[in-house]
Amino acid sequence: MRLRHFLILASSLLLPAAVSAQVRIVGRVIEDQTELPIGFTAITIRSPDGGTLRRMETDELGNFEYTVRRGYGVRIHATRLGYEATTTPLLYFDNHRLLQVEVRLDPEAILLAPLEIVAWSEAIDNAMLEGYWRRVESGLGFYITREKVEARRPGFVSDLLREVPGLEISGGTVGARPSVRMVRASNRNCATQIFIDGFLANPRDLQTGRPEDFRIDDIVSPASVEGIEVYRGLSTVPAEFLNPDAACGVIAIWTRRGGRS
Repeated sequence: MRLRHFLILASSLLLPAAVSAQVRIVGRVIEDQTELPIGFTAITIRSPDGGTLRRMETDELGNFEYTVRRGYGVRIHATRLGYEATTTPLLYFDNHRLLQVEVRLDPEAILLAPLEIVAWSEAIDNAMLEGYWRRVESGLGFYITREKVEARRPGFVSDLLREVPGLEISGGTVGARPSVRMVRASNRNCATQIFIDGFLANPRDLQTGRPEDFRIDDIVSPASVEGIEVYRGLSTVPAEFLNPDAACGVIAIWTRRGGRS
């Protein structure tokens, strides 16, 4: 990595440790040769050990912002189609409250032919998963991330859902998978809405008017789960999942087919 691809423009407002516990990062992504802004660039804020703290996208002028705890180091990884990806060195903030960062990208040479695939790079994040991570930041629902799945190593997805407050797991006798629904929905004529990669998996049957009987464990395995989001009340359900039965709660499952592998 060439260090010219990253530049700290300014750091200001030195403060005593007791005054401010956070640092505001104000960044901009530009093309290295022309110094023109590169809009809609994928930005990943990474911890010192390489873990992902936040994913976001720059605006049309290449600008982005992030707030981090003072004294906590991060790296900024930037990717954009047609440009070489770059990662900054580890940034530490000491007693500064504001840090302005400029990240420069080089145009990427594209090989047209011949083409031979010798290795796969990290999969590009799916736009739907970007929405999932954005909602995780909002904190309006109950979220089970890939890291939690790997830490628990459950036998079934329903095992993961047993830890969700207000969620009822019923059935599950020999040869049958348990059904999942919100406790508050038990006396209503609707089922908890279950979405798989953005598609409603248990819509109402057009003939009977009843929700289809859907068992999560018959369709999704823990190894395929990238993330799960659970919304127990209508007031917290995001617009993406609103429908007439959303009052009975929503469970949205995102698989690894739709994003990172």
